[in-house]
Amino acid sequence: MNSLEVYAFGIGANLAFSTASMVFTLYAKRFSSMWINQVKVFIAFLAFVIAMLYSQQMVSVGTYPLLLLLLSGLSGLCIGDIFLFRAFATLGAGRSLVLYSFQPLMLGIYGYFFLNQLFSLNQTLSVICMIICIFIFMLERNRSTGSWDMKSFMWAFLGITLDAFGVMLTRSAYEADPTLETFQVNVIRCLGALIGFLLISPKSYITVFKDVISLRKREQSLLVASAVCGCFLSLTLYLAALKYAHVGTLTSIAITGPVWVSMLECIYHKRAPNVFLLGAFAFFLTGFYLMITG
Repeated sequence: MNSLEVYAFGIGANLAFSTASMVFTLYAKRFSSMWINQVKVFIAFLAFVIAMLYSQQMVSVGTYPLLLLLLSGLSGLCIGDIFLFRAFATLGAGRSLVLYSFQPLMLGIYGYFFLNQLFSLNQTLSVICMIICIFIFMLERNRSTGSWDMKSFMWAFLGITLDAFGVMLTRSAYEADPTLETFQVNVIRCLGALIGFLLISPKSYITVFKDVISLRKREQSLLVASAVCGCFLSLTLYLAALKYAHVGTLTSIAITGPVWVSMLECIYHKRAPNVFLLGAFAFFLTGFYLMITG
């Protein structure tokens, strides 16, 4: 897989998750962040099991990679996404996803010390361009609402930090066993998250099941579609890229999420993009160009 294909997969993963995040936000407000997270992971788990069995892409997994992947799911898909979806409910998806711009710094440091991955000049400039986007979005949101709402941003930042930790553990599992298959890895990660939900609230699955059954058919369909898009498709593309990518640079393209969501919000609310969105998009294009040429 060449570098352009790797980063195309990464962008596809971010666009899939950020699109679904608008639906996740609606259900997080209606029920709770843990509720929508449980539904999302459970549906994705079933989809990954079907895909794994259909593709017959399975290998024997050692104890060490297995533990890494289970812990990765617990950290990122379970606890991390609970905090992230809590931020969705108060900040909205666009503002919350902006904080993914900090992940390149976290994972760049991890890649430098544990994977011997150095940053070229173009890659460094690319990450800087992506991170500038976060300040543009935060400035725009503060100007429009008159408040930074730091508590909710901290929930989002905590969720994204735990997600980054999960990415590090998953990449470590790939390093320990390069033969691992994407669908199988995602099955194990989702299983780790489902075990986490069970430990947090053993009776929650019964409540969630009753709530889902009580929804109208259209709402159930929207819920399933968002979980398939935002978890199954997103993780399939992302982990396929993660297996080969420079981890710091790969995560820097997460800024596609808030840019894309902001554009969808403009379409939904029938308003033209403002100068802040256009400026952020310009920095994204510059950063992406530097990334693929670095």
